[in-house]
Amino acid sequence: MTTITIGLDGANWDLLGPWLSEGRLPNLQRLIDDGVGGVSESCLPPLTVPNWKCYATGKNPGKLDVFRFDRIDTANREHVFHDATDFRSAELWDYLNDDGLTAGVVNKPSTYPPKEIDGFVVAGGPDASESAYRSLDSGFATPERVESFLREELDYRVHPSPMISPSEKGEAEVEAVLNLVDLRFEAAERLLERENPDFLHLTVFYSMALQHYFWDDEPVRRAWERIDDHLGRLLDDDHDVLVMSDHGTWHVDTVFYVNVWLAQHGYLAVDGGVDELLQRLGVTRERALSVAKRLGMVDTLSRVVPERLQRMIPWEEGVKRDRVLSVVDWEETTAVASNQGPIYLNVPRDDAAYEGIRDELIEELESLTHPQTGQQLLKAVHRGEEYYDGPYAGNAPDLLVDQGENVHVSDAIGPDDPVADSGVWVGGNMPEGIFLFSGPSFQSEGLTRRASITDLAPTLLHAMGARVPDDLDGEVLDVFAEGSEPAAREVATRNPLSEDRLGEESDDANVEERLADLGYLE
Repeated sequence: MTTITIGLDGANWDLLGPWLSEGRLPNLQRLIDDGVGGVSESCLPPLTVPNWKCYATGKNPGKLDVFRFDRIDTANREHVFHDATDFRSAELWDYLNDDGLTAGVVNKPSTYPPKEIDGFVVAGGPDASESAYRSLDSGFATPERVESFLREELDYRVHPSPMISPSEKGEAEVEAVLNLVDLRFEAAERLLERENPDFLHLTVFYSMALQHYFWDDEPVRRAWERIDDHLGRLLDDDHDVLVMSDHGTWHVDTVFYVNVWLAQHGYLAVDGGVDELLQRLGVTRERALSVAKRLGMVDTLSRVVPERLQRMIPWEEGVKRDRVLSVVDWEETTAVASNQGPIYLNVPRDDAAYEGIRDELIEELESLTHPQTGQQLLKAVHRGEEYYDGPYAGNAPDLLVDQGENVHVSDAIGPDDPVADSGVWVGGNMPEGIFLFSGPSFQSEGLTRRASITDLAPTLLHAMGARVPDDLDGEVLDVFAEGSEPAAREVATRNPLSEDRLGEESDDANVEERLADLGYLE
Protein backbone atom coordinates (compact mmCIF):
# COMPACT_ATOMS: atom_id res chain seq x y z
CA MET A 1 0.00 0.00 0.00
CA THR A 2 1.34 3.42 -0.97
CA THR A 3 0.70 6.31 1.42
CA ILE A 4 -0.33 9.39 -0.58
CA THR A 5 -0.29 13.09 0.25
CA ILE A 6 -2.34 15.36 -2.00
CA GLY A 7 -1.33 18.97 -1.40
CA LEU A 8 -3.83 21.60 -2.52
CA ASP A 9 -2.27 25.05 -2.49
CA GLY A 10 -4.39 27.64 -0.69
CA ALA A 11 -7.28 25.34 0.29
CA ASN A 12 -9.49 26.07 3.31
CA TRP A 13 -12.83 24.76 4.55
CA ASP A 14 -14.69 28.10 4.42
CA LEU A 15 -14.07 28.22 0.67
CA LEU A 16 -15.00 24.58 0.09
CA GLY A 17 -17.95 24.39 2.52
CA PRO A 18 -20.74 25.58 0.20
CA TRP A 19 -19.66 23.23 -2.61
CA LEU A 20 -19.47 20.31 -0.19
CA SER A 21 -22.99 21.13 1.05
CA GLU A 22 -24.28 21.27 -2.52
CA GLY A 23 -22.83 17.83 -3.27
CA ARG A 24 -20.38 19.16 -5.86
CA LEU A 25 -17.36 17.50 -4.22
CA PRO A 26 -18.58 13.97 -3.44
CA ASN A 27 -15.16 12.34 -3.31
CA LEU A 28 -13.74 14.89 -0.88
CA GLN A 29 -16.91 14.46 1.18
CA ARG A 30 -16.32 10.71 1.26
CA LEU A 31 -12.80 11.33 2.57
CA ILE A 32 -14.22 13.62 5.27
CA ASP A 33 -16.84 11.06 6.28
CA ASP A 34 -14.26 8.28 6.48
CA GLY A 35 -11.38 10.30 7.92
CA VAL A 36 -10.19 12.72 10.55
CA GLY A 37 -8.89 16.26 10.20
CA GLY A 38 -9.75 19.93 10.35
CA VAL A 39 -7.80 23.18 10.29
CA SER A 40 -4.02 23.26 9.78
CA GLU A 41 -2.25 26.39 11.03
CA SER A 42 0.58 27.49 8.75
CA CYS A 43 3.71 29.39 9.78
CA LEU A 44 3.96 33.13 9.18
CA PRO A 45 4.03 34.48 6.58
CA PRO A 46 1.22 32.28 5.19
CA LEU A 47 2.92 31.75 1.83
CA THR A 48 3.83 28.90 -0.50
CA VAL A 49 7.42 29.40 0.67
CA PRO A 50 8.17 28.62 3.46
CA ASN A 51 5.06 26.55 4.25
CA TRP A 52 5.50 23.68 1.82
CA LYS A 53 8.88 23.16 3.47
CA CYS A 54 7.35 23.52 6.95
CA TYR A 55 5.06 20.63 5.99
CA ALA A 56 7.85 18.51 4.47
CA THR A 57 10.32 19.03 7.32
CA GLY A 58 8.02 19.31 10.33
CA LYS A 59 9.89 22.48 11.32
CA ASN A 60 9.35 26.22 11.60
CA PRO A 61 11.46 28.54 9.42
CA GLY A 62 13.83 29.26 12.31
CA LYS A 63 15.20 25.75 11.77
CA LEU A 64 15.25 26.09 7.96
CA ASP A 65 17.05 29.45 7.51
CA VAL A 66 14.49 30.44 4.83
CA PHE A 67 11.56 32.66 5.79
CA ARG A 68 9.96 33.31 2.38
CA PHE A 69 11.03 32.79 -1.22
CA ASP A 70 13.35 35.80 -1.00
CA ARG A 71 14.86 38.10 1.59
CA ILE A 72 16.06 41.70 1.57
CA ASP A 73 19.76 42.07 2.34
CA THR A 74 19.89 45.66 3.58
CA ALA A 75 23.67 45.58 4.06
CA ASN A 76 24.25 44.86 0.36
CA ARG A 77 21.00 46.53 -0.75
CA GLU A 78 19.77 43.57 -2.76
CA HIS A 79 17.20 40.82 -2.94
CA VAL A 80 18.48 37.31 -2.28
CA PHE A 81 16.37 34.58 -3.89
CA HIS A 82 16.21 31.08 -2.45
CA ASP A 83 16.05 27.68 -4.05
CA ALA A 84 15.77 24.14 -2.66
CA THR A 85 19.43 23.97 -1.63
CA ASP A 86 19.10 26.87 0.83
CA PHE A 87 16.82 25.02 3.28
CA ARG A 88 18.84 23.64 6.20
CA SER A 89 16.89 20.49 6.88
CA ALA A 90 16.16 17.06 5.54
CA GLU A 91 12.57 16.32 4.50
CA LEU A 92 10.25 13.48 5.34
CA TRP A 93 11.19 11.56 2.16
CA ASP A 94 14.84 11.70 3.19
CA TYR A 95 13.90 10.00 6.45
CA LEU A 96 11.70 7.48 4.66
CA ASN A 97 14.66 6.65 2.40
CA ASP A 98 16.96 6.29 5.40
CA ASP A 99 14.56 3.74 6.86
CA GLY A 100 14.45 1.75 3.63
CA LEU A 101 11.29 3.18 2.03
CA THR A 102 10.99 4.75 -1.42
CA ALA A 103 9.29 8.05 -2.17
CA GLY A 104 8.04 10.12 -5.09
CA VAL A 105 7.47 13.89 -5.06
CA VAL A 106 5.48 15.61 -7.81
CA ASN A 107 5.21 19.37 -8.22
CA LYS A 108 5.97 20.48 -4.67
CA PRO A 109 7.16 24.11 -4.64
CA SER A 110 10.73 24.77 -3.42
CA THR A 111 12.08 21.53 -4.87
CA TYR A 112 14.13 23.12 -7.68
CA PRO A 113 16.76 22.03 -8.46
CA PRO A 114 15.40 18.50 -7.92
CA LYS A 115 17.62 16.34 -5.76
CA GLU A 116 18.35 12.65 -6.10
CA ILE A 117 16.37 10.49 -3.70
CA ASP A 118 15.51 6.79 -3.56
CA GLY A 119 12.50 7.34 -5.79
CA PHE A 120 11.89 10.46 -7.85
CA VAL A 121 11.40 14.24 -7.60
CA VAL A 122 9.50 16.34 -10.14
CA ALA A 123 10.13 20.01 -9.29
CA GLY A 124 7.19 22.38 -9.04
CA GLY A 125 6.39 26.02 -9.67
CA PRO A 126 6.92 28.78 -9.04
CA ASP A 127 10.68 28.34 -8.68
CA ALA A 128 11.33 25.80 -11.48
CA SER A 129 11.65 28.24 -14.36
CA GLU A 130 14.25 29.07 -16.97
CA SER A 131 13.32 32.76 -17.01
CA ALA A 132 10.42 35.02 -16.21
CA TYR A 133 7.91 33.56 -18.66
CA ARG A 134 9.43 30.30 -19.92
CA SER A 135 9.11 26.90 -18.33
CA LEU A 136 12.01 24.53 -18.11
CA ASP A 137 12.16 21.97 -20.90
CA SER A 138 14.63 19.80 -19.02
CA GLY A 139 16.31 19.51 -15.63
CA PHE A 140 13.02 19.58 -13.74
CA ALA A 141 12.99 15.97 -12.56
CA THR A 142 15.22 13.19 -11.24
CA PRO A 143 16.12 10.53 -12.18
CA GLU A 144 16.52 11.05 -15.92
CA ARG A 145 14.20 8.16 -16.81
CA VAL A 146 11.34 9.90 -14.98
CA GLU A 147 11.94 13.20 -16.74
CA SER A 148 12.17 11.44 -20.11
CA PHE A 149 8.89 9.64 -19.46
CA LEU A 150 7.11 12.85 -18.41
CA ARG A 151 8.43 14.82 -21.36
CA GLU A 152 7.97 12.17 -24.05
CA GLU A 153 4.84 10.37 -22.89
CA LEU A 154 2.86 13.15 -21.21
CA ASP A 155 4.29 16.34 -22.75
CA TYR A 156 4.71 17.45 -19.14
CA ARG A 157 4.75 21.17 -18.32
CA VAL A 158 5.78 22.86 -15.08
CA HIS A 159 3.77 26.06 -15.76
CA PRO A 160 0.51 26.77 -17.59
CA SER A 161 0.55 28.34 -21.04
CA PRO A 162 -0.83 30.92 -21.49
CA MET A 163 0.13 32.11 -18.01
CA ILE A 164 -2.69 33.66 -16.02
CA SER A 165 -1.96 37.26 -14.96
CA PRO A 166 -3.82 40.31 -13.62
CA SER A 167 -4.62 41.53 -17.15
CA GLU A 168 -4.99 38.10 -18.78
CA LYS A 169 -7.44 35.88 -16.92
CA GLY A 170 -9.84 34.87 -19.65
CA GLU A 171 -11.05 31.44 -20.69
CA ALA A 172 -7.74 30.47 -22.31
CA GLU A 173 -5.81 31.15 -19.11
CA VAL A 174 -8.40 29.36 -16.96
CA GLU A 175 -8.36 26.33 -19.26
CA ALA A 176 -4.55 26.26 -19.11
CA VAL A 177 -4.72 25.95 -15.32
CA LEU A 178 -7.45 23.29 -15.48
CA ASN A 179 -5.42 21.32 -18.03
CA LEU A 180 -2.42 21.53 -15.71
CA VAL A 181 -4.54 20.10 -12.86
CA ASP A 182 -5.36 17.14 -15.10
CA LEU A 183 -1.71 16.75 -16.07
CA ARG A 184 -0.53 16.74 -12.46
CA PHE A 185 -2.88 13.94 -11.48
CA GLU A 186 -2.13 11.98 -14.64
CA ALA A 187 1.60 12.24 -13.95
CA ALA A 188 1.14 11.16 -10.33
CA GLU A 189 -1.05 8.19 -11.27
CA ARG A 190 1.25 7.04 -14.05
CA LEU A 191 4.35 7.36 -11.87
CA LEU A 192 2.60 5.56 -9.04
CA GLU A 193 2.01 2.67 -11.43
CA ARG A 194 5.48 2.74 -13.05
CA GLU A 195 7.66 3.42 -10.00
CA ASN A 196 5.52 1.93 -7.20
CA PRO A 197 6.89 4.14 -4.39
CA ASP A 198 6.03 3.51 -0.76
CA PHE A 199 5.09 7.20 -0.44
CA LEU A 200 3.81 9.67 -3.02
CA HIS A 201 3.40 13.43 -2.63
CA LEU A 202 1.47 15.49 -5.21
CA THR A 203 0.94 19.26 -5.08
CA VAL A 204 -1.72 21.02 -7.14
CA PHE A 205 -0.36 24.57 -7.28
CA TYR A 206 -1.74 26.88 -9.97
CA SER A 207 -5.36 26.41 -8.90
CA MET A 208 -4.35 28.92 -6.22
CA ALA A 209 -3.89 31.49 -8.98
CA LEU A 210 -7.56 31.11 -9.83
CA GLN A 211 -8.44 31.75 -6.19
CA HIS A 212 -6.28 34.89 -6.20
CA TYR A 213 -8.10 36.32 -9.21
CA PHE A 214 -11.60 34.85 -8.86
CA TRP A 215 -11.95 33.90 -5.17
CA ASP A 216 -15.00 31.56 -5.24
CA ASP A 217 -16.36 32.35 -8.70
CA GLU A 218 -17.06 29.82 -11.43
CA PRO A 219 -13.44 29.20 -12.56
CA VAL A 220 -12.47 28.21 -9.02
CA ARG A 221 -15.50 25.93 -8.65
CA ARG A 222 -14.59 24.26 -11.95
CA ALA A 223 -11.05 23.66 -10.68
CA TRP A 224 -12.29 22.07 -7.47
CA GLU A 225 -14.76 19.86 -9.30
CA ARG A 226 -11.88 18.75 -11.52
CA ILE A 227 -9.72 18.02 -8.46
CA ASP A 228 -12.56 16.07 -6.88
CA ASP A 229 -12.96 13.89 -9.98
CA HIS A 230 -9.29 12.95 -9.78
CA LEU A 231 -9.55 12.23 -6.05
CA GLY A 232 -12.22 9.68 -6.89
CA ARG A 233 -9.80 7.57 -8.89
CA LEU A 234 -7.26 7.50 -6.08
CA LEU A 235 -10.00 6.55 -3.63
CA ASP A 236 -10.71 3.41 -5.63
CA ASP A 237 -7.53 1.93 -4.17
CA ASP A 238 -7.05 1.18 -0.48
CA HIS A 239 -4.43 3.84 0.26
CA ASP A 240 -3.77 5.86 3.39
CA VAL A 241 -4.29 9.43 2.19
CA LEU A 242 -3.49 12.88 3.57
CA VAL A 243 -5.19 15.84 1.88
CA MET A 244 -3.66 19.12 3.06
CA SER A 245 -2.80 22.69 2.14
CA ASP A 246 0.08 25.04 2.83
CA HIS A 247 -2.28 27.86 3.88
CA GLY A 248 -5.81 29.04 3.18
CA THR A 249 -7.43 31.78 1.10
CA TRP A 250 -9.83 34.50 2.16
CA HIS A 251 -11.66 37.22 0.28
CA VAL A 252 -9.63 40.43 0.17
CA ASP A 253 -11.72 43.29 1.56
CA THR A 254 -8.77 45.59 2.27
CA VAL A 255 -5.29 46.11 0.80
CA PHE A 256 -2.64 47.63 3.05
CA TYR A 257 0.31 49.04 1.09
CA VAL A 258 2.89 48.74 3.82
CA ASN A 259 5.74 50.47 1.95
CA VAL A 260 3.46 53.41 1.13
CA TRP A 261 2.69 53.70 4.84
CA LEU A 262 6.40 53.46 5.71
CA ALA A 263 7.16 56.23 3.21
CA GLN A 264 4.41 58.50 4.50
CA HIS A 265 5.66 58.09 8.06
CA GLY A 266 9.29 58.82 7.30
CA TYR A 267 10.71 55.30 7.50
CA LEU A 268 11.18 54.79 3.75
CA ALA A 269 12.52 57.27 1.17
CA VAL A 270 11.92 56.68 -2.53
CA ASP A 271 13.71 57.98 -5.62
CA GLY A 272 11.59 58.19 -8.76
CA GLY A 273 13.18 56.59 -11.80
CA VAL A 274 12.43 54.80 -15.03
CA ASP A 275 9.67 52.80 -13.31
CA GLU A 276 7.78 55.96 -12.29
CA LEU A 277 8.14 57.48 -15.76
CA LEU A 278 6.87 54.33 -17.48
CA GLN A 279 3.93 54.11 -15.10
CA ARG A 280 2.98 57.74 -15.79
CA LEU A 281 3.08 56.96 -19.50
CA GLY A 282 0.78 53.98 -19.00
CA VAL A 283 3.47 51.40 -19.78
CA THR A 284 2.85 48.57 -17.33
CA ARG A 285 3.81 44.94 -17.19
CA GLU A 286 0.18 43.81 -17.40
CA ARG A 287 -0.33 45.76 -20.63
CA ALA A 288 2.98 44.62 -22.11
CA LEU A 289 2.16 40.98 -21.38
CA SER A 290 -1.33 41.39 -22.82
CA VAL A 291 0.03 42.75 -26.10
CA ALA A 292 2.75 40.08 -26.27
CA LYS A 293 0.19 37.32 -25.71
CA ARG A 294 -2.15 38.65 -28.40
CA LEU A 295 0.75 38.76 -30.85
CA GLY A 296 2.00 35.33 -29.80
CA MET A 297 5.40 36.81 -28.93
CA VAL A 298 5.88 35.99 -25.23
CA ASP A 299 8.53 33.32 -25.85
CA THR A 300 10.27 35.43 -28.50
CA LEU A 301 10.46 38.54 -26.33
CA SER A 302 11.62 36.55 -23.31
CA ARG A 303 14.57 35.33 -25.39
CA VAL A 304 15.60 38.62 -27.05
CA VAL A 305 14.82 41.18 -24.32
CA PRO A 306 17.30 40.97 -21.40
CA GLU A 307 15.74 39.84 -18.15
CA ARG A 308 16.73 43.00 -16.27
CA LEU A 309 15.07 45.20 -18.90
CA GLN A 310 11.88 43.16 -18.62
CA ARG A 311 11.84 43.76 -14.86
CA MET A 312 12.11 47.55 -15.25
CA ILE A 313 8.51 47.72 -16.48
CA PRO A 314 6.28 48.48 -13.46
CA TRP A 315 3.04 46.73 -12.52
CA GLU A 316 -0.21 48.71 -12.58
CA GLU A 317 -0.08 48.91 -8.77
CA GLY A 318 3.42 50.38 -9.08
CA VAL A 319 6.85 49.02 -8.27
CA LYS A 320 6.68 45.59 -6.58
CA ARG A 321 8.78 42.63 -5.48
CA ASP A 322 12.38 42.65 -6.72
CA ARG A 323 12.01 46.16 -8.23
CA VAL A 324 11.19 47.78 -4.86
CA LEU A 325 14.84 48.06 -3.89
CA SER A 326 15.71 49.85 -7.14
CA VAL A 327 13.72 52.93 -6.08
CA VAL A 328 14.80 53.03 -2.42
CA ASP A 329 16.90 55.98 -1.30
CA TRP A 330 19.00 53.93 1.09
CA GLU A 331 20.73 56.87 2.77
CA GLU A 332 17.37 58.20 3.96
CA THR A 333 15.60 54.87 4.60
CA THR A 334 15.09 53.19 7.97
CA ALA A 335 12.75 50.31 6.97
CA VAL A 336 11.48 48.54 3.85
CA ALA A 337 8.96 45.68 3.56
CA SER A 338 8.27 42.62 1.44
CA ASN A 339 4.90 41.27 0.34
CA GLN A 340 2.64 39.85 3.08
CA GLY A 341 4.70 40.42 6.10
CA PRO A 342 8.45 40.83 6.56
CA ILE A 343 9.89 44.26 7.39
CA TYR A 344 13.65 44.82 7.26
CA LEU A 345 15.40 47.66 9.11
CA ASN A 346 18.21 49.52 7.42
CA VAL A 347 19.86 49.90 10.81
CA PRO A 348 22.52 47.55 12.25
CA ARG A 349 21.20 45.34 15.01
CA ASP A 350 23.92 46.54 17.37
CA ASP A 351 22.97 50.19 16.79
CA ALA A 352 21.65 51.90 19.91
CA ALA A 353 18.55 53.05 18.00
CA TYR A 354 17.63 49.61 16.66
CA GLU A 355 15.33 48.37 19.42
CA GLY A 356 13.67 51.74 19.80
CA ILE A 357 12.77 51.80 16.11
CA ARG A 358 11.32 48.30 16.36
CA ASP A 359 9.26 49.21 19.42
CA GLU A 360 7.97 52.31 17.65
CA LEU A 361 7.01 50.42 14.49
CA ILE A 362 5.28 47.65 16.46
CA GLU A 363 3.21 50.18 18.42
CA GLU A 364 2.24 52.21 15.37
CA LEU A 365 1.48 49.28 13.06
CA GLU A 366 -0.56 47.33 15.62
CA SER A 367 -2.75 50.39 16.20
CA LEU A 368 -3.64 50.83 12.51
CA THR A 369 -7.32 50.60 11.58
CA HIS A 370 -9.29 50.98 8.37
CA PRO A 371 -10.23 54.68 8.04
CA GLN A 372 -13.90 53.88 7.22
CA THR A 373 -14.70 50.58 8.95
CA GLY A 374 -12.37 50.78 11.96
CA GLN A 375 -11.17 47.21 11.27
CA GLN A 376 -7.73 46.36 12.65
CA LEU A 377 -5.37 46.08 9.67
CA LEU A 378 -2.79 43.86 11.40
CA LYS A 379 -3.48 41.25 14.07
CA ALA A 380 0.03 41.54 15.46
CA VAL A 381 3.60 42.58 14.63
CA HIS A 382 6.29 40.20 15.85
CA ARG A 383 10.03 40.49 16.34
CA GLY A 384 11.30 37.88 13.90
CA GLU A 385 13.77 36.19 16.22
CA GLU A 386 11.06 35.86 18.91
CA TYR A 387 8.33 34.47 16.65
CA TYR A 388 10.57 31.77 15.18
CA ASP A 389 12.54 29.16 17.08
CA GLY A 390 15.76 27.44 16.13
CA PRO A 391 19.42 28.00 15.26
CA TYR A 392 18.56 30.34 12.36
CA ALA A 393 15.89 32.44 14.09
CA GLY A 394 18.43 35.25 14.37
CA ASN A 395 18.49 35.49 10.56
CA ALA A 396 14.77 36.23 10.44
CA PRO A 397 13.37 39.54 9.20
CA ASP A 398 13.46 42.27 11.83
CA LEU A 399 9.67 42.40 12.02
CA LEU A 400 6.91 40.08 10.86
CA VAL A 401 3.32 41.22 10.40
CA ASP A 402 0.28 39.01 10.86
CA GLN A 403 -2.33 40.28 8.40
CA GLY A 404 -5.75 41.26 9.71
CA GLU A 405 -8.75 39.21 8.66
CA ASN A 406 -9.50 39.64 4.94
CA VAL A 407 -6.53 42.00 4.63
CA HIS A 408 -3.78 41.62 2.01
CA VAL A 409 -0.48 43.35 2.81
CA SER A 410 1.18 44.47 -0.43
CA ASP A 411 4.73 45.74 -0.89
CA ALA A 412 3.81 47.90 -3.92
CA ILE A 413 5.18 51.43 -4.07
CA GLY A 414 3.02 53.71 -6.18
CA PRO A 415 -0.49 54.06 -4.72
CA ASP A 416 -1.25 57.44 -3.12
CA ASP A 417 -3.09 55.95 -0.15
CA PRO A 418 -1.76 53.10 2.03
CA VAL A 419 -5.27 51.60 2.42
CA ALA A 420 -7.52 50.50 -0.43
CA ASP A 421 -10.73 48.48 -0.64
CA SER A 422 -9.48 46.38 -3.54
CA GLY A 423 -6.32 45.48 -5.42
CA VAL A 424 -5.01 42.97 -7.93
CA TRP A 425 -6.06 39.96 -5.85
CA VAL A 426 -9.65 39.08 -4.95
CA GLY A 427 -8.47 36.18 -2.79
CA GLY A 428 -5.51 36.55 -0.42
CA ASN A 429 -3.47 34.25 1.81
CA MET A 430 -4.54 33.35 5.33
CA PRO A 431 -2.85 31.07 7.91
CA GLU A 432 -5.71 28.56 8.31
CA GLY A 433 -5.46 25.72 5.81
CA ILE A 434 -6.76 22.17 5.79
CA PHE A 435 -5.62 18.66 6.74
CA LEU A 436 -7.52 15.40 6.41
CA PHE A 437 -6.21 11.88 7.03
CA SER A 438 -8.26 9.05 5.56
CA GLY A 439 -7.71 5.35 4.94
CA PRO A 440 -7.37 2.06 6.78
CA SER A 441 -4.97 3.46 9.41
CA PHE A 442 -7.06 6.45 10.45
CA GLN A 443 -10.08 7.29 12.59
CA SER A 444 -13.45 8.31 11.14
CA GLU A 445 -14.17 11.45 13.12
CA GLY A 446 -14.71 14.15 10.48
CA LEU A 447 -13.44 17.71 10.70
CA THR A 448 -13.04 18.12 14.46
CA ARG A 449 -9.34 18.82 14.89
CA ARG A 450 -6.85 21.67 14.76
CA ALA A 451 -3.14 21.09 14.12
CA SER A 452 0.05 22.81 13.07
CA ILE A 453 1.34 22.25 9.56
CA THR A 454 4.52 20.97 11.24
CA ASP A 455 2.55 18.05 12.76
CA LEU A 456 1.92 16.42 9.39
CA ALA A 457 5.43 15.08 8.63
CA PRO A 458 5.93 13.29 11.98
CA THR A 459 2.43 11.83 11.72
CA LEU A 460 3.15 10.48 8.23
CA LEU A 461 6.51 9.07 9.32
CA HIS A 462 4.95 7.21 12.23
CA ALA A 463 2.05 6.00 10.06
CA MET A 464 4.56 4.41 7.70
CA GLY A 465 6.66 2.78 10.40
CA ALA A 466 9.58 5.18 10.06
CA ARG A 467 11.46 6.80 12.92
CA VAL A 468 10.67 10.43 13.78
CA PRO A 469 13.69 12.78 14.11
CA ASP A 470 13.91 14.40 17.53
CA ASP A 471 14.49 17.96 16.27
CA LEU A 472 11.02 18.49 14.76
CA ASP A 473 8.59 21.12 16.00
CA GLY A 474 5.57 19.01 15.10
CA GLU A 475 4.16 16.05 17.01
CA VAL A 476 2.59 12.78 15.96
CA LEU A 477 -1.17 13.44 15.96
CA ASP A 478 -3.61 11.12 17.73
CA VAL A 479 -5.49 10.26 14.53
CA PHE A 480 -4.97 6.50 14.19
CA ALA A 481 -7.83 4.03 14.22
CA GLU A 482 -8.14 1.75 17.24
CA GLY A 483 -6.57 -1.57 16.41
CA SER A 484 -4.52 -0.22 13.52
CA GLU A 485 -0.82 -1.00 13.39
CA PRO A 486 0.34 2.64 13.94
CA ALA A 487 -2.01 2.98 16.92
CA ALA A 488 -0.48 -0.08 18.57
CA ARG A 489 3.11 0.98 17.96
CA GLU A 490 5.10 3.41 20.11
CA VAL A 491 6.57 6.43 18.33
CA ALA A 492 10.21 5.62 17.52
CA THR A 493 12.62 8.57 17.45
CA ARG A 494 16.03 9.10 15.89
CA ASN A 495 18.80 11.65 15.46
CA PRO A 496 18.33 14.08 12.55
CA LEU A 497 20.18 13.65 9.28
CA SER A 498 23.18 15.96 8.99
CA GLU A 499 23.21 19.02 6.73
CA ASP A 500 26.07 17.68 4.63
CA ARG A 501 23.57 15.34 2.99
CA LEU A 502 21.30 18.12 1.73
CA GLY A 503 23.04 19.01 -1.55
CA GLU A 504 25.27 21.69 -3.02
CA GLU A 505 24.59 25.40 -2.82
CA SER A 506 23.53 27.16 -6.02
CA ASP A 507 24.22 30.51 -7.60
CA ASP A 508 21.89 33.23 -6.27
CA ALA A 509 22.00 35.06 -9.60
CA ASN A 510 20.52 32.03 -11.36
CA VAL A 511 17.85 31.69 -8.70
CA GLU A 512 16.91 35.35 -9.14
CA GLU A 513 16.62 34.89 -12.90
CA ARG A 514 14.18 32.01 -12.42
CA LEU A 515 12.04 33.67 -9.73
CA ALA A 516 11.89 37.37 -10.50
CA ASP A 517 8.51 38.25 -11.94
CA LEU A 518 7.69 34.68 -12.82
CA GLY A 519 3.91 34.34 -12.80
CA TYR A 520 4.61 33.65 -9.10
CA LEU A 521 1.12 34.22 -7.90
CA GLU A 522 1.51 33.94 -4.14
